Amino acid sequence: MPKTRDLTEERVIVVGLGRFGRSVARTLHDLGYEVTAIDLDERQVEEAAGYTSLAVQGNGADEELLRSLQADRAGVGIVAQGRSLEANVIAALILKKTGVKWVVAKATNELHGELLRRIGVNRIVFPERDSAIRLAHAIAVPNINDYISLSPTSGVAKFEAPPEFIGKTLTELYGDSAPQLSVLLIKRGNLMISSPSYQDPIQAGDEIVVAGPDRDIERFVEGEDPGRDF
Repeated sequence: MPKTRDLTEERVIVVGLGRFGRSVARTLHDLGYEVTAIDLDERQVEEAAGYTSLAVQGNGADEELLRSLQADRAGVGIVAQGRSLEANVIAALILKKTGVKWVVAKATNELHGELLRRIGVNRIVFPERDSAIRLAHAIAVPNINDYISLSPTSGVAKFEAPPEFIGKTLTELYGDSAPQLSVLLIKRGNLMISSPSYQDPIQAGDEIVVAGPDRDIERFVEGEDPGRDF
């Protein structure tokens, strides 16, 4: 039976509206997510009102504020502020504490990143190496290992075959639909299968590269019928 999407998965809270935070918030908004943004800068907050569901002027490291905004109902929390290491870490810690399932935080260096990992942050972003737009797309499919954006709503993703894929063929995994999703290749050990057979069973350890709409990619990775509307 296919899974239905939890409404919390459509909600994202972004702390910090610098260049990085703005880019993430805009892209997620364009992808259809309900975005709440927080920043101390009144001008940035006013501007963000045009590309978020809610933009609030305030301190993202204020636990009372985050709870009042029902941060716990967000599926993803993104700490994009970077000027104050203390505020950055506290905001990430509060988001984890309130129960946000997937917390992403911007780090300024490897030591900062290690500190964020130790408090349970799910993904560390180093802006010099990680594109904000790429991150926003990857939020939709957090189980992927890598992602390349092709358009505002589609891309190429690589992920390791989950346990429920093992022993099944691509035909079985696709169901009866004809989604706009293409399996480009399968990496099996040192073997690169560039034109995989749809009748060849997936093996443990296979890395699968697919291209298509983000929503179809997400459903496929999660073992759902990519072509079905929920």
